Amino acid sequence: MEMICPACNKVNLQAAHCSRCGADLQPLAQIRRSAALALNTGTQYLKQNDGRNALRQAELSWHLKQTADAARLAFLACLLLQRFTSATRWYKRAVARSE
Repeated sequence: MEMICPACNKVNLQAAHCSRCGADLQPLAQIRRSAALALNTGTQYLKQNDGRNALRQAELSWHLKQTADAARLAFLACLLLQRFTSATRWYKRAVARSE
């Protein structure tokens, strides 16, 4: 998994510490794993037509790592819940992250 060091902006591949400055990258990797887990859990909730929990998981994933996938999941959950104003906001975020 490619990570950019928050201390020096060096791109690191699969490293526990930055190869340039030695910063600990493990907390960053854990945040990414947590965001992916929330996204997967939210997807399962959406497949079960549980929009409320799908949206909660999408929001959690978004707060951890603002990805287009998290925004898309939130968009779909909002549609399921018929929250069209919120769906529009999430759609815009998804498009912005996809560019």
